[in-house]
Amino acid sequence: MHAALEDIARLLDRIGGRGSYATRRSSPPDDLGLEVRGIGRIRFPITPPAARKLCELAHPARYGYKDETRLDRRVRDTWEIRGSRLSIDERRWARTLVPQLERIRRDLGLPEKCRLRAELHNLLVYGPGQFFAPHQDSEKADDMIGTLVVSLPSRFTGGAMVIEHQRQRMLVGGSARHLTLVAFYADCRHEVRPVKQGHRIVLTYKLIAEGDDSAAPLPADRVESLSASVRRFFETPRPSRLAGGREQTPPDRLVYLLDYQYTQRALAWGRLKNSDAERAAALQEVARRLDCEIFLALADIHETWLCEDESDGYRRRRWSYYDEVDDADDEFQDDYASVGAPELMDLIDSDVELRHWVGSGSRPRGIPAGVGNDELCFTKPTRDFDPFESDYEPYTGNAGNTVDRWYHRAAVALWPRERTFVIRARASPRWAIDHVTQKLEAGRTAEALELARRLMPFWSNCARVENRRGLLEATLKLAAKLADPHTAAALLQPFTLLEITAKLAPRLPQLLDRYGTKWCRSLLKQWTSEGNVYETADGRPKWMGSALAPICRALGARESSDGRTLAAEILILQQAWLFRHVTLTLEMGSSDATIARALAALGRPILGLIEASRAIKQTEIEEEVVDLLIDATVEHTVHLQLGLLRAAHEHRRPGAPSALEKVHARCIKDVAARLAEPIRGHDDWSINIPLRCRCEICVILSRFLAAADKTRLEWPLAKEKRAHIHRTIDSRELPVRHETRRTGSPYTLVLEKTSALFQREAAARRMWQAEFDWLTHTTADFRPPKVDR
Repeated sequence: MHAALEDIARLLDRIGGRGSYATRRSSPPDDLGLEVRGIGRIRFPITPPAARKLCELAHPARYGYKDETRLDRRVRDTWEIRGSRLSIDERRWARTLVPQLERIRRDLGLPEKCRLRAELHNLLVYGPGQFFAPHQDSEKADDMIGTLVVSLPSRFTGGAMVIEHQRQRMLVGGSARHLTLVAFYADCRHEVRPVKQGHRIVLTYKLIAEGDDSAAPLPADRVESLSASVRRFFETPRPSRLAGGREQTPPDRLVYLLDYQYTQRALAWGRLKNSDAERAAALQEVARRLDCEIFLALADIHETWLCEDESDGYRRRRWSYYDEVDDADDEFQDDYASVGAPELMDLIDSDVELRHWVGSGSRPRGIPAGVGNDELCFTKPTRDFDPFESDYEPYTGNAGNTVDRWYHRAAVALWPRERTFVIRARASPRWAIDHVTQKLEAGRTAEALELARRLMPFWSNCARVENRRGLLEATLKLAAKLADPHTAAALLQPFTLLEITAKLAPRLPQLLDRYGTKWCRSLLKQWTSEGNVYETADGRPKWMGSALAPICRALGARESSDGRTLAAEILILQQAWLFRHVTLTLEMGSSDATIARALAALGRPILGLIEASRAIKQTEIEEEVVDLLIDATVEHTVHLQLGLLRAAHEHRRPGAPSALEKVHARCIKDVAARLAEPIRGHDDWSINIPLRCRCEICVILSRFLAAADKTRLEWPLAKEKRAHIHRTIDSRELPVRHETRRTGSPYTLVLEKTSALFQREAAARRMWQAEFDWLTHTTADFRPPKVDR
């Protein structure tokens, strides 16, 4: 923590903390009149025969695991009698219980005006060997804050109850003459160690908080000091995470981690425990004075530690604090620890995410879940808590022993109210755009423009969100209405041209009408710059096939020529990309089959380019594309032709363009030429595939491949040269088996041509025949419509 956070933590640490996580009390049993249906009155101390009768009447106790109720004696081995079978003289018992509950309230640090009520849950009997593994109690009622266990007088050894909280521990035994009352908060991890002799018999109660549970007002000087520190915190610049440390900005939020754990059900301002209640009340008063928004939230924390593990057996091990604990001979010994827990040394990394927000008003929308270290404050370090899961990674040679630990905590989050928009905008850019649009549509133009300008310092970073399509649509709509060219351009700058879909195409003419050609040309330059274009392998081809023509049609529909001019610039860029892509495919394609597939896949984008050029009457672009397709000097163009014709036939529009008739005619000619080639003879083993590499060994390989009468080559080669030949054959998908005979020096590379050579050629001829038949039957589909004269 930096200085401002340390100051806040120090001041909060001085507030509260008078109570404990657990308390232990003792009382005579005289006022407890207990009857069990089926047995009758229970007399104290409970004798072994009476204990055995209770066991006969009871049933095995279950335990809660997440949303389930389980029966597993490896976790909980004890007998249970439900509360419905128990009868207690409440008036008489109240003479002891009520004063004890008041003492427990004070011990637990609950407010003066709060009252505790104990609601009977069950009776438990632990016989020899029975136990309950470490666990936490779940809140069985909305106002339940903890558990009360009343141990009934009986003689037993072992069976100590162990209660833990943040590296503190309380061990509680029993008494043969007195009641032992133990109360603890629900987030305390606790266990019952195995009973050695006799029976441990207890009543369990739910502790319910009632009445005014608000913390007592703090002295004014303490609140003033805390308010001043929080104000300094929000005014002190620190390096901006989004600007790479170059820009100094004040922190957005203060997030204080509470000392106790809470479930989603239990988290509420009125049910905070001990010091948490007082510190949260102090922060609420600070929020009121500084006009801050304030919320409770659950915090999910993940920490990675460098650790020292002195245990033998360097092995990956997942463990948790549900692990079995050592049971020392002296059950009241204080030095026991969880088995397998490594010693933590240095914190390597940590992250905190907030969820389940609870506020004094409406639930916050769009608040960021992630918390930066420069926003985080605490009085108890997270390492003092019990993780709900840990994952140990032993030494690997590249890194030391590490352990990942996951925790659940709770937090108070507050921030100046006037920063709410910026905070929410960073977490939810779509919410921010919708909010500004609502202001604009309500006629609050100046306020909308001011909010939009407040997005500028971080917009280019936070706009890179997962659902960019929805965000872009909303941003285009807002930009066209803003009437501020600089702000509109800044809002749209993080996006790319390839994100403009057919649905969004009508938004571009709106921008052109609002801001003019020069502004749109500048935006287009940003959208197509190398640093701003992120493409997947099939991103641009899909976009050209689906969105390019609608974009050009939308721009070309304007009365002025500005739209067509802008569309032409877009088309020229896509044509240049197409030509470069074809060239790279021909140069870099590993095999004929790979090249054929890649070129055929360009059919849909080529069709989109032709349709777009016709939409704005840019016939020269269409002609240049057709010239490429029918250029006899360009290898493999037949695959481009087939890809285009297949795409055009699948997405037929009324009236085929004349360009398709020309491509169709040329394609029939090229396919017919393939079919006219002589059929390979059964003794012709030549493989006439040119290799790009011209090194010495590839020249030898080429001679072997081209030889019609050679099927096998045994070739002594060093390791590096063998590897080069292996890669060449595999990358070109040659029908040649290649193996290394590992005898002699150097080893011998054995090459053998396979029958796949003939099988492939037969399959290729069948494919070309099918293509020829399809082209013949679809000739009429590619003729342009007749024009009546």
